Amino acid sequence: MKQYSFLNTIVLINAVGITGWAEGDDVIQIERRADSAIDVVGADGEMTVAITADRSAEFRINLQQSSSSNLYLSGLVNAAENGAFVPIFIQFKDTGGNDLASGTQGYIQKPPAMNRGTGINGQQWIIVVERADLLVGGN
Repeated sequence: MKQYSFLNTIVLINAVGITGWAEGDDVIQIERRADSAIDVVGADGEMTVAITADRSAEFRINLQQSSSSNLYLSGLVNAAENGAFVPIFIQFKDTGGNDLASGTQGYIQKPPAMNRGTGINGQQWIIVVERADLLVGGN
């Protein structure tokens, strides 16, 4: 039997652990920005495949509005906006399975939208990295 728990999930940004996750089944989303390969089929039906060198990716993380990690990430954005650009390194690991993602030389695209009301809202942070190494291993 296999088992999964979000309690086995770790996300580090510049070696700082991220906490205060929003609710939902998609609070962490990691996706390459380009296809790994593209193909061309000639008039004679012969296919040629090109493997792309583009390994850039987007890491989307959703935190509760009350998460202390929002302050940390806001500090990184403020530093970049004021000329002290700090490259982002992000790591994701499911310690109960074999899923792993590591992103290097990234930046935070923009601060999240602020929505406030009677409930607890989420804050979505988008981190774009120059290179992501991904291993979708399963449990």
